[in-house]
Amino acid sequence: MIFMAMAQSLQAQPRQSVWDGVYTEEQASRGQTFYQQSCGRCHGANLAGTFETPPLMGRFIPYWAGSTMDVMFDYVSTAMPLDRPGSLGPTANAAIVAYLLKANGFPAGAKEFGTNADAQKTISFDSAPPKTRKKAR
Repeated sequence: MIFMAMAQSLQAQPRQSVWDGVYTEEQASRGQTFYQQSCGRCHGANLAGTFETPPLMGRFIPYWAGSTMDVMFDYVSTAMPLDRPGSLGPTANAAIVAYLLKANGFPAGAKEFGTNADAQKTISFDSAPPKTRKKAR
């Protein structure tokens, strides 16, 4: 019984980091367009926030650090935009998340950030690049 719980715990741990390139440049570009249309009026065109809304750069990183990407995606999908929560589709929300990652200096990769919560749970939001992984010899 304990062995099964440990095995499930190990499987549930993130296997990827936002530093591994979890979105594409093209997706982030689409996300920038969606952001300007749906988010920029509150968070600012440059993501700096306003007196009433938080910035989506800088302080943004420590806020999400230690979570997995399903948490951020769920928040963006269900709570934003503030005047129409949940009104954007999953593809638009994934593109917006990709844009936020790009704007905060996380690298792009070859595969788009997806909309599947189980896959998103395997991606950790690390505030700094993980230490270099040792390669098997």
